[in-house]
Amino acid sequence: MITKAILCIATLSLIACGNAGTQNESASAQNESARAVTIPSSLFVAARPADADDLGKIMVAAKQGETVRFLGRVGGMREPFVKDSSIFVVADPGLVSCELMGDEDHCAIPWDYCCEDPDRLRMGRATVRFIDDAGRPYRMSAEGAGSLAGSKFVLVEGIVQDKNDDGLFIVDASSVWVGGSPTRADHRGGSK
Repeated sequence: MITKAILCIATLSLIACGNAGTQNESASAQNESARAVTIPSSLFVAARPADADDLGKIMVAAKQGETVRFLGRVGGMREPFVKDSSIFVVADPGLVSCELMGDEDHCAIPWDYCCEDPDRLRMGRATVRFIDDAGRPYRMSAEGAGSLAGSKFVLVEGIVQDKNDDGLFIVDASSVWVGGSPTRADHRGGSK
């Protein structure tokens, strides 16, 4: 009887250990898969491309399916980056962000443009996406990739995926140059 009990405990231990090993392998494979998903560094360029028009000017004339190149700034809302997707929002550099207004501590979130005219902001914002070979955004935030951060200038080249007269403008980026941030003394500082 004691032998049967020991045999049962040993068998259950082996099964439990085997399952734990399988679970650990599965979790390890998922972690490895998650680590393998990154926004390719080839989508970022170190040297600033030739001059481009500001986002607002490009938005007026661009058509769906066309390749465009424009200068913008990361921002235009409180959270310009999507948490689990390689999508971010940019604003026309002619719009005045909060860090360029008033006192030094004028606004807690300088890239949200909360003091800008809402209609001008709506018509001067674009959504930029980094997409994979299947045409879907990468399953990770674009924040930090290629030094992307709120308020920074970006020069984006890509294909217009969607556009409407209500301010919708979505571009799938093929290359992005990331510059610096402006200052009160130089609103275009960081764009060159």
